[in-house]
Amino acid sequence: MNKLIMLGLISATLSVQAAENNHYELLDTLAEDSFFKDSKVDLTLRNYWKYLKENEAQPKEVHNAWGQAFGIDYKSGYFLDFIGFDATFTGVIKLGASDYFSTRGLLYNDGSGFNKDNAKGFSKIGQRYLKIKLGYDELKFNGKYGWQILKNYGVLTASNRLSQNSYFGYSATLSYQNLSLDTAYVTSAINRDSPNKTHFQTKNKKNIDYIVTSGLTYKDKNLFLTYNYGEAQDYQRRHVIEASYKPIKQFTLGSQLYGSYALDAYKNMPANKKEYDNHAWHYAADAKWQEQDWSLKFGVAYTNAQKNNAIGYYGRHIAQNTRGRFNALTSAGVDYMRDGELAFTAVGTYNFIDELTTGLQLNYGQFDYKSNTVKTGEINIFNRWVPTDPRLKNLSVFTMFGYGWSYKNSNKTPTLDQNGKYQRSPNLSGEAIIEYRFNLF
Repeated sequence: MNKLIMLGLISATLSVQAAENNHYELLDTLAEDSFFKDSKVDLTLRNYWKYLKENEAQPKEVHNAWGQAFGIDYKSGYFLDFIGFDATFTGVIKLGASDYFSTRGLLYNDGSGFNKDNAKGFSKIGQRYLKIKLGYDELKFNGKYGWQILKNYGVLTASNRLSQNSYFGYSATLSYQNLSLDTAYVTSAINRDSPNKTHFQTKNKKNIDYIVTSGLTYKDKNLFLTYNYGEAQDYQRRHVIEASYKPIKQFTLGSQLYGSYALDAYKNMPANKKEYDNHAWHYAADAKWQEQDWSLKFGVAYTNAQKNNAIGYYGRHIAQNTRGRFNALTSAGVDYMRDGELAFTAVGTYNFIDELTTGLQLNYGQFDYKSNTVKTGEINIFNRWVPTDPRLKNLSVFTMFGYGWSYKNSNKTPTLDQNGKYQRSPNLSGEAIIEYRFNLF
C-alpha cells in the first residue's frame, strides 16, 4: 500500500514537472516569436515654437504658440509572421501662447475663440491599429485597420507639429519589385492639435461620410513616378501626379501636378465658401543640384483656379480635418497657389561644418487683379544641426526666421484703397524645433 502511495506521489510530481516544463517551453517559444522578438518602443521628445506677425485680413496680430510634446511609439513584430499591432501615445504641454494661437496648429483650442486662455495641452492615442502582411517572393501585401497616420498615401498626408493627424479606416499596399499600389478608405480623423475624433467636413460644416483614395507608384534609384486619385464623398475629386528623375548623381529634375474637381456638395456651397468654381490645378517643376557640402534648388509654379468676382485658389486639403498631399516648393499655406499666380522659388544650403546645415529660401509670386499686379514674397534663413557625437544620436535642432510681404485681403481677394490699388502687408515669422529620440527597447 505504501509503495502504491509512493508511486502515485512520484507520478504526480513528474506530471507537475512535465506541465511546468511544457509551460516554460511555451513561454520560450512565444518569446522567440517575431511578435515579441521584433517589438520595439521609441520615446520622442519634441519642443516646438512657432510665431507669425501679420495684418493681412485683420488688424495687426501676433500668432504665437510654444509647447513640449512627448510621444511613445510601440511597434510589434508579426505573430506567426502574419498579424501585429502598433500604437502611438502623445502628450502635449502648453508652454506659451498669444491670442490667435490656433493658427499655429500646436495647442488645443478648448473654446469657441482663439484667445490665449483657450490654449491647452492635450494627450491622445493617435495610432492604434492591427496590421497584417502576406508575401510570396517579390509580391507582398501589407494592410492596416484602425487609427493610423497616412503620410503621402494616395491624396492624403500627415503633418507633424507637436503631434500628427491620424485617420480611422482601412489601408493596404500591394507591391511587386519597383511597383506599389496603395489604397485607403477612411471615415474620420484626429487633428494634429486636438485629442478629439472629428468628422470630415465641407467648408460650410456639412459632414462627409468617407474619403477613398488610391495610388500607383514606380520607384528605382533614378526614377520616381506616382499617380494618385481620391474622392471626398460628393464633395471633391482629386488628382496628384509627382515625378523626379536623376540623369546623373548630382542632378535631379522634379515635377508635380495637383488637380481638384467640384462635386455636388461643393457646387451647392455658398460662393464665399468656395476655393474655386469648377476645378483648380497647380502645376510645378523644380531642378536640384546636390554636392557633398552644398545644394541649390530652383522651382517654378502656376495655378489655374477660376472663381467669379473673387480670387480663386488651389486648396491643398480635399476636405476639412484632413491634410492634403502636396510636395511642391510652393507649400506655404495658400500663398503662391492663387488663380493666375506665377511663382518662383530658390533654395540654397551649405554645410559649414559636418553637423550644421545653413540655408536660404526665396519665394516670389505675382498675379493680376483689377489693373494691379499683386506681388508677394518671403525670405527665410534656416539652420539644421544634427550632431555626429554618438552620445547625442537622434538629436536634431531646426530654426527658421523670415520676412515676407503679402497684401491685405478678404478671403484671399485683395482689398483695394480709394485709388483702386492693392495694399501691401509685411509679416515676420519664426519657428524652432528641438527633437530627441530614444529607443527604449
